[in-house]
Amino acid sequence: MPGRSTIREVVGQVLVLAYKEDVRPLLTALEEERLPASVQRIEYSSEELAYPRSSRLLLNHRLAWEKAAALPGYTLICESDFVPCRGMGDFPVFWPVTNARAWGYLYQGSPRLLALSEGRPVYLRAHVSAMVAYVINATTAKILLEFFDHLSATYGLTHYFSFEAFLQWFVTGKGGAAYMPWRHYGEHGGLPNPEHAAIGKLRHGGEHRSDNLMAKLHFLPQYARGSTMRYLLVRAKWRLLGIGRLLSGRWIVETSVYDLSFRDRCRMLLAGAARLAPRLPVLGR
Repeated sequence: MPGRSTIREVVGQVLVLAYKEDVRPLLTALEEERLPASVQRIEYSSEELAYPRSSRLLLNHRLAWEKAAALPGYTLICESDFVPCRGMGDFPVFWPVTNARAWGYLYQGSPRLLALSEGRPVYLRAHVSAMVAYVINATTAKILLEFFDHLSATYGLTHYFSFEAFLQWFVTGKGGAAYMPWRHYGEHGGLPNPEHAAIGKLRHGGEHRSDNLMAKLHFLPQYARGSTMRYLLVRAKWRLLGIGRLLSGRWIVETSVYDLSFRDRCRMLLAGAARLAPRLPVLGR
């Protein structure tokens, strides 16, 4: 869209969160996109190593939030198993940069819609949980640090807690607004945390993938196990689940924040259909 900024133009730095994982393919992909990236490898204390994996992951995100809170512009934070789409640096910005408390999920897991913005371009106000790849500025980073303090004081870190499911609502309560692109800018390429199935009792055992990608991926995800056929089967499965989410009515989320009219619902359903149809133009684009 003419005059609309790209990811490369607004993202000043990329933080890749890792522990011991091999992130060379991801770094190579980010370099090809001309996005300046650095790896943040966390070191855990002996006490922290006994925490659930979800808590240890949260500690790594907190370190990234501390850095982002001190940096100018926007910071892209992605986990080690993120697989970006080719051309991601040239993809359009999908959140209103005029709103200092707006932030965006490049990948959304099981995306659902809270509301559509008026005017042009149309932005998708998202209900998302997976923190695989997201972009924040210093303002939202400071709110996320408040969330960490609240979570630590209220629930602690020694027991399993799906922090991603609660994080967005905390930020919303502080005036933040999460957005998502019309199609995923990348994929969650890793295997699900076994705690999600054993303890969290999440749908699909905590597994989540993209329902529709903006473009081809830079490299084959880990879950494909080296098989293009397996990759295509997984992509087909999650595409169908995305269509099922739309047809079953779960694409639209009811909240007390937005009073949705009949017109609003129609626009939201059309947006859901547009984002799942690769050859159809999306609203506002």
